[in-house]
Amino acid sequence: MANPLYGQNKADDLLDAWKGIDPGYLDYCAGYQGNLTNTAVAVTQAEAAAVVAGGATAAEILATTLAPGAVNTCADDTQAASAVYLPDAIKGTHLAMEITGDMDEANAFTIFTQGAAVVSASTVDTTPVFAKQIIGLINGATASSIETLGTLATPTSLKLIYTPAAANTNFLGAGSIFHFFAPVNGEWLCKVWCIPEGTGATGVFTTSAS
Repeated sequence: MANPLYGQNKADDLLDAWKGIDPGYLDYCAGYQGNLTNTAVAVTQAEAAAVVAGGATAAEILATTLAPGAVNTCADDTQAASAVYLPDAIKGTHLAMEITGDMDEANAFTIFTQGAAVVSASTVDTTPVFAKQIIGLINGATASSIETLGTLATPTSLKLIYTPAAANTNFLGAGSIFHFFAPVNGEWLCKVWCIPEGTGATGVFTTSAS
């Protein structure tokens, strides 16, 4: 005789399998922003450029440090080298950054995992890095995806660098969104949801351990 509770048992098994999965991680994987309700940081083009040109003072880093649990924005247009910083990499943290500027000049835009203003106040890790992973577009423009540095046990990438071409054909256009999630203390995962400009055939991701 068939088990009359078979369907219920299967459903219970499925629910058990989902227990322990951080809902923030599911949001990160799906690109969902509805739960990112904290007060966001809106980084201006001037702020993003000043933190590079000005030598990255504590005040400049703080002004360009993205808020956890929020959909932050960056209006940078890469008319000069520019940067933003990620917040403290506390396990379970999810945040997003929408690109609102038109990045179409051939200058580097860098996302740092650590800045003095954040690291000095860190409660979990003073040397946060990007976890070992692939970041970018699969089968996209040349060099539109990269593998971060180091090993699974010891990842070493401190920077994710995007360099567009001086053209209206870059894969990271206005409206594109970066999602970041910390699966463990001190490490960041990164997904990029791109809205290309024109053909989206140009633009390069690189990474650095220094």
